Amino acid sequence: MVAVVFAMLCLMLYTAGAGDSATGKLFGFITIPMQRISTIVANNAAVSAESAARSKEELEAENRSLRRQVDELNKKLVNYYSAQQENAQLRKFLELKNNNQDFKPVAAAVIGRDPNDLFGQFTIDQGSQAGISVNDPVVTEAGVVGWVSSLNSSYSKVTTILSPETKISAMDRVNRETGVVGCDIRAADRSLLHLNYLSAGTSAKAGDLVVTSGIGGLYPRNLIIGTVKDVKNSSYDVSLYAEVKPAVDVKSVRDVLVITAFQGQGQALGTASSGTPGTASSAGGTP
Repeated sequence: MVAVVFAMLCLMLYTAGAGDSATGKLFGFITIPMQRISTIVANNAAVSAESAARSKEELEAENRSLRRQVDELNKKLVNYYSAQQENAQLRKFLELKNNNQDFKPVAAAVIGRDPNDLFGQFTIDQGSQAGISVNDPVVTEAGVVGWVSSLNSSYSKVTTILSPETKISAMDRVNRETGVVGCDIRAADRSLLHLNYLSAGTSAKAGDLVVTSGIGGLYPRNLIIGTVKDVKNSSYDVSLYAEVKPAVDVKSVRDVLVITAFQGQGQALGTASSGTPGTASSAGGTP
C-alpha cells in the first residue's frame, strides 16, 4: 500500500510539472481514475467504521429483544405441545368414558421409569392434587395397566400388572370362568400374566378375552386385561392356569388414565374389605 501510494504521488508530481505536454496528459489520464477509486474506497471505509461504532448499542438492544422473543416462543411451543398431548389423551379416552359414565378419570402422562425394574413400574405427572389416591386403578383405552402404589401432591408411582404384588379378580369373557390374574418373575420376564385357579374341566382356550370381574372393589368390571395364550397345569396343585398376553405393553405406555371413582368402588365381597386390596377374599394380595 505504501509503495502504491508513493508511486501515485510521484506520478501526480510528474504530471503536475509536465504541463500540457502529451506525456503529462497521458499520465493524468491514468492517475485521475486511480485517485477517484482510492477516494471512494477511503470514504466508504470511513462511513462503514462510523456506522459500526454508532450502531453497537442498537445491535445489543436488538439482540436482547430477539432473545426475549425466542424465550417467549419457546414457552408458547411447550404449552402448545402440552395442549396437543392432552387433547390426544382425551380423544383416546373419550370412548372409554362414554361407555362408563360412572368413571371419574384423570388423564396423566408417564414422566419416569426405572430401567432396572423388571416389572415396568413408572411415574406419572398427577398426584393427590388431581384427586388420585393409593390403589386407584390405572388403565389405557386398550386395557388395564396397574394401580397407584404411592404418591405425593404432584406425582404418583404406578405398580404394573407384571408385578408379583398385583392380584386382580378376573374372568374369562367367553365361558365366564373366574380366577385371579397374577404374575411372577419368570412370567414377567416374558411379559406374560397367569390366570390362576381354573378348574380341571376348564373350557378356557387360546384367544379367549380376559377381563376384570369387579370383585374386590378395586377395579371396575369388564376392563380388558389380555387374551389367553395357552392353558397349562399348575405346579402347586391340581388346578390349571392360563398364560395371558396383556392387552397393554406396560413397559412402553406413555399416556394413562387413573380412575379415581367408579360405581361399586371399595365394595368387596365377604372379608375382602378387611384384607389386602384388589381381589376377592379367597385371592388375597394387592390390586
